[in-house]
Amino acid sequence: MKRIIAAILTTLMLLPMLSSCSNKPAESGADAAHTPEATVQPTAPAAEPTEAPTPVPTDTPAPTEDPIPAAAVALASEHGLTEEDLHGEYELFLRFSETVEGNFALGKYKEFMYLIFPVVADASPYMDHDHFFDMLAGLSFNECALEPGIAGMYTAGENVVDINTEIDSYDAYHVPEVVFHELMHFVDFNVNNDAPAIYVLNGRRLSTVELEELPEEEREQAVACYEPDAVTEGGAEYFTAKYFAGAERAYFIPAQFLAGVEYIFGEEKIKELFFSRDSGVVLAELFLSAGYSKEKFYNANQTLSFLTNSASHGEPSVYIVPEDMMIDLYESKLGGGWQTDEGFLYILKAMNGVAGEDYLLSEHAEFLRGVGFRSWTQYESFTEKLYGQLPFRPELRYLPPTPFIRGGRLMLGAFAEWTDPETHERVRGTLTLDYDFGSEAMLGYETIDFDALTSRYFG
Repeated sequence: MKRIIAAILTTLMLLPMLSSCSNKPAESGADAAHTPEATVQPTAPAAEPTEAPTPVPTDTPAPTEDPIPAAAVALASEHGLTEEDLHGEYELFLRFSETVEGNFALGKYKEFMYLIFPVVADASPYMDHDHFFDMLAGLSFNECALEPGIAGMYTAGENVVDINTEIDSYDAYHVPEVVFHELMHFVDFNVNNDAPAIYVLNGRRLSTVELEELPEEEREQAVACYEPDAVTEGGAEYFTAKYFAGAERAYFIPAQFLAGVEYIFGEEKIKELFFSRDSGVVLAELFLSAGYSKEKFYNANQTLSFLTNSASHGEPSVYIVPEDMMIDLYESKLGGGWQTDEGFLYILKAMNGVAGEDYLLSEHAEFLRGVGFRSWTQYESFTEKLYGQLPFRPELRYLPPTPFIRGGRLMLGAFAEWTDPETHERVRGTLTLDYDFGSEAMLGYETIDFDALTSRYFG
C-alpha cells in the first residue's frame, strides 16, 4: 500500500470522451400498391427521347484536420515542451494545462508543473483521469522548515508538497530536482484510487477482501506484497533522473536496482512497477518468477527496504546482497551471459560504489571482485575514459556516476560542478553521458545548469 508520507533525504486535455453515437438504419421501402382491376385510359403518345444533361462534377470536400494536436503543440511550446514531450497525449495535455492554470495554490511552482507532463503521459494507461485531475486541481506547495536531512516531502493525505527553506546554500541548486522528486510521489500516489492487490497466490493477484474470502489453507499460502520503499522512494528518484535531471542524488541503491529491472525487463515493466496500484505485487512476481520462495522474497524485500531507509526499517533476518538479486532476475529472464554484459556489469559496480566491500557477502564475490571498482586508482582510470573527451573537467558530487535508461539506452549521470569553457563561469548542475561500454568511448553528453533552472522557475 502506498505510504502516506514520502520524503527525499539529503545525500510533475484528456477529458473522458464518453461520447456515444447511435446510428439507426434508415427506414426505406413502401408497400406496393394493389388496386382492383381498373379501366384502362388511353395515353398520349410518348414524347421523343431527349439526351440526359451532362452532370457537373463537384469537388470532393477535403478532410477536416483535427485541431486538437495543433492546439496542444502550440500550447506546449509556450511552456518549453516539444511535441515529442507530449507522447501523443494531446487531449490529455490540454486538460492538464487547463487544470494547472486553474490551480492558484500552485503559486510560483505553476510553470514548473509542466515539466512533469511527459511522466503524466506515460502514466496515462494506469490512470483514473477524473481522480488524477481532481487531485491536481487541489495540489498545493508549502515552503517551511523541515527536519534536518529532509529537503522536501509530499503528504498524500493533505495533498501538499513541503519544500525545506533551511537548505544550505551549497545545496540550493538541488531545489528543482527536489521538487520534481516530490511531484513523482504526487503522480505515483494519485494515478489511481482503486484498492490495490497486495497478495499473490498461484499467479492470482488478490486484494485483502478477496483473500479473506478464501479458505484458511489458501490464505496461509498467499504472498503478502505491501508497497516497498524501494519502489516508492527509489522509483521517484529513478524517474526524476530518467525524465528530468539526468542524474540521481539520493536513494542510490534502490534507484540502481530499478535501473537493473528496466535493463532486464524493459520500459513497460518499470512503468507498471512504479505507476500501477499493484506495485508490491508486480515486484513480488518478478522475484517469484525467478524461483524465489515466499520466505526468500520477504528477505529480499526487507533488504531493499533497509537499503532505502535504514532508519525506518531494521536489518533483515537474512540479508540478500542486491547484486545477487539482480543476477537472479537477469538469469530468470535473459538466461546466461551476464558476466560479459558490460552495461549490466556497470549497474552491479554502481551498487557497490568505489572501493566498497559489500560485494564480499555475495554468492558471486570472486567474480565481482574482478569487475568492480576495487580501488580509487581503478576508478580514476575509468573516469579518464569517461570524461577525457569533454571540453571541461567535472567535479562529481556523488560517485560513481549513476546508471539509468532513457530512450532504450543506458546512460550515466552525476551531479557535478565545472567551469564553462566559453564563459569561464562556474556551473552547478548535472552531467549525463551516453557511453559505449564495448568500445569504452563517449558517444555524446548533455549538461543542465541547475542554478539557471532555479533562477528561472523559483527565483
